[in-house]
Amino acid sequence: MLIQAVKNYLSSPVTTPYFLVVGDEKYKDIKGKLLELGFDFVKLSDHCSDDRLPDIDGLLERLKTADVNGSNKRLVVIGLGEYLALSGSIVTTNILLQLKDLNIGSTKVILLLRGVATQIKDLQRDPRFDSRRLCIHEKVDCDLSFTLADPSVDLPTSLGIKTLLLELESGLSGNVVVSTTLNFDNALFNVHKITDAYEGIKFSMPGFSLLRSCGSDEQWAELLMELMRNEGSLDAVLEKNGFDSMLESNFYVKVAGLEYRNWLYFIALKSKSDTLSNSYLRFVLDTTDRFEDFKMNVLNAIINVSHNDKQFCTFYAERKTLVEKFPEPDVADFVVNNRKDPSESIFKLTDGTKTEREEVIAWVSQHGIIPQISYIYPALAAYLREYVFNCGDLSNLLTEYFEAYKRQKVLNMLEDDFIDKVESFAKSRNYNRLPTRNEIIEGLSKDDTYLYWLDALGVEYMAFILELVRQRGLSISINIARAELPTITSINHDFYDAWRGRKRKNDKLDDTKHSDDGGYNFENNILPIHLAKELSIIEEVIYEAATELGMRKCKRFLIASDHGASRLAVLRRKEERYETDTKGEHSGRCCKSFEPYDLPFAAEENGYLVLADYGRFKGSRAANVEVHGGASLEEVVVPIIELTLKDKDITVEMVEEFVTVDFRTGAEVTLFFNSPLKNVSVILNGKRYSASPLDSNHHNVVLPDIKRAGDYRADVYAGDDLIGEIHIKAQGKSGKVNDAFDDLF
Repeated sequence: MLIQAVKNYLSSPVTTPYFLVVGDEKYKDIKGKLLELGFDFVKLSDHCSDDRLPDIDGLLERLKTADVNGSNKRLVVIGLGEYLALSGSIVTTNILLQLKDLNIGSTKVILLLRGVATQIKDLQRDPRFDSRRLCIHEKVDCDLSFTLADPSVDLPTSLGIKTLLLELESGLSGNVVVSTTLNFDNALFNVHKITDAYEGIKFSMPGFSLLRSCGSDEQWAELLMELMRNEGSLDAVLEKNGFDSMLESNFYVKVAGLEYRNWLYFIALKSKSDTLSNSYLRFVLDTTDRFEDFKMNVLNAIINVSHNDKQFCTFYAERKTLVEKFPEPDVADFVVNNRKDPSESIFKLTDGTKTEREEVIAWVSQHGIIPQISYIYPALAAYLREYVFNCGDLSNLLTEYFEAYKRQKVLNMLEDDFIDKVESFAKSRNYNRLPTRNEIIEGLSKDDTYLYWLDALGVEYMAFILELVRQRGLSISINIARAELPTITSINHDFYDAWRGRKRKNDKLDDTKHSDDGGYNFENNILPIHLAKELSIIEEVIYEAATELGMRKCKRFLIASDHGASRLAVLRRKEERYETDTKGEHSGRCCKSFEPYDLPFAAEENGYLVLADYGRFKGSRAANVEVHGGASLEEVVVPIIELTLKDKDITVEMVEEFVTVDFRTGAEVTLFFNSPLKNVSVILNGKRYSASPLDSNHHNVVLPDIKRAGDYRADVYAGDDLIGEIHIKAQGKSGKVNDAFDDLF
């Protein structure tokens, strides 16, 4: 039908162009048949240069003068319909009207048109515009759409309108991408504009769903360039940058910084969020749409999750893994934000940084000790754990005293009954019943022993040290001694001077307590946050000891101290009312002797008057956070700790599956050890019970305080070494777990 219509036009006297309207389906076929009929093609692209609009006036002029200037009187114009549809209905109508009545003389011109069927049908309102001048195929569907990319966007596109027209003239259909600065806002086709790299990425990756806010224009542009070099594959880009697997490892190293690579890691996480095992990280990614916010959101998102939320424990543990390498300044910002709700803030803190450890202590000081501290800050929990002294008839006194002392130090408070006890001990001076440090050290083996003087180490840290030693798998032997008065270094350093083997002095703990170099001052912050640094220092020392022993640089690592220190004396803020003839020293805890004096709480030794209560002589500046020089138990009582490598194969077991309880005498258990041991004891409910050897492998322990049937757990020691834990299943004489005699209690 179409070709016959063309033949009819050729034989007709019509002197205007012939409108041949087709769709995509017939376009190429008709082009071929017109070529067979001897037509030459007039391409609109020939009237266009690079990225400029085609010269329509030039095209019309060529058609008008073709019968004079052209050798072939049969012409087919192609590319025009598509261009007109791009230009919009007004431009299309105006040009079609000009063409409809254009006098081309004896030349026969076919306008092969796609995309403007509706506009051409509108021309049929002119009754003269009939089948002699027009043929519309029954199928005029045109599946063209256009993506116009700004030239600044790095996409593999056709360059400029001229190239676009060439492709359209060849019969191209579907979506056509062109790089152009021109706008076709009124186009009859669907036109999508790509004005920047982000739009370019979305176009080249149809499934890409990340928001524009996830990156800057510069970041999207660099990613687009990488995509184009990798055939549009984001997976290939991520693989080349090392982000194809193990995305959650070395988290801070990858996210720290604002460089393109750091941002690409964020994009990798966002795009692969559903593959991540860390549910907290997925939670943060779901609520983060800006890379600039990502790092701080990882720190802060936990703040708004209640500790009662069923996901909280998982989130907490997973977040702790992510933020373990974050620097103190970043964590400090989190700590401040986390203070919003004090009832929740403690549960969000970890022990990963100094800032957080201090914040935990500050919170506990103001709100009290909670069971979750053992999970939040294990070192603090270990410090607060009861240490059961094993030093004769002073054991219970010291156990109770330092349990109370540590509690008050952490809670930053003084208890009246404890003050009464301190003042009572200041008169009775029970510490004199302990051997001196020098007496203990003189009786120890010096062979291949490394003496480590940790200045100001008191016995308050013994529970913490035991836990550190247990973790390091070392063997420990502890002696409890007393320092010389006053408890100042100049009076208590002879043990170190006399040592002839390897030795070292560490002043960090002492500096933390009362030196400006320690970084803490009671007047600036009255809370005991310095304890965090104290624990870290002690942990470093035990680590060093484990290393020295593990490298076999010594057989014994001996930790000794010149004196302890008192936090509660600082909290007391008590200055003696009486005048003295000499000036107070060491924050007033002692002064040079003078006569006469009436000081019931003072001891006179080594030419000094030394206060054993929490008072201060006048004339000396207040301590930074802790003080020494006086004669309170925490200043005088010092540990001598001997560490060695431990036989890790020693085990303990209960011989009896069940033990019988007698409400008068308690229970008796038999312990089996796979190696001979000495000085075996059991600690149950804070009390130590000595065991009697039955043979080289068995020991018997009487536990008079087990008077009820039930389950009990106890720690078993050989000397000061924790061997293991036993589970005692106690039952009545009838063999029942709950006996009638229980009702007596």
